[in-house]
Amino acid sequence: MKYRIFFAIALLILLLFPLPAWAANPRHVIQLQTTQKCQVCDLTGAYLPVSKLDYSHILASDLSRANLVGASITFSNLSRANLTEANLSNVNLKRTKMLLTNFTNAIFHNTNLTEADLTSSNISESQLANAKLCKTTLPSGLISNRDC
Repeated sequence: MKYRIFFAIALLILLLFPLPAWAANPRHVIQLQTTQKCQVCDLTGAYLPVSKLDYSHILASDLSRANLVGASITFSNLSRANLTEANLSNVNLKRTKMLLTNFTNAIFHNTNLTEADLTSSNISESQLANAKLCKTTLPSGLISNRDC
């Protein structure tokens, strides 16, 4: 009887107070920060605000739900990456290639996309409403000079 009560209380605590899930592979995060290269990496939910990741190659990696607020990722390649629900507020993505990248529900508040290439990426016009677009290649292949 005591075990049932203990088990019920333990289960109740686990359900009421879930621990945050950090799914990013710590080795992949360190690899990215030290070498600026991470192909097919698991960076899900990575916490990388104000990171300096210029000239990085983050190809086909999972950055879904990543926090990249204020990061600098210029002259980089994020092609085929998954940035679903990532926070890209105040991120500098100048001259970054993001071909076939998934930006479903990603946040682009005050994001610099000057001369970025978004060819065939999954991103909506409403997501780009608060981003800086100057000589930016849109998913359709058209060039936007809206903020030049």
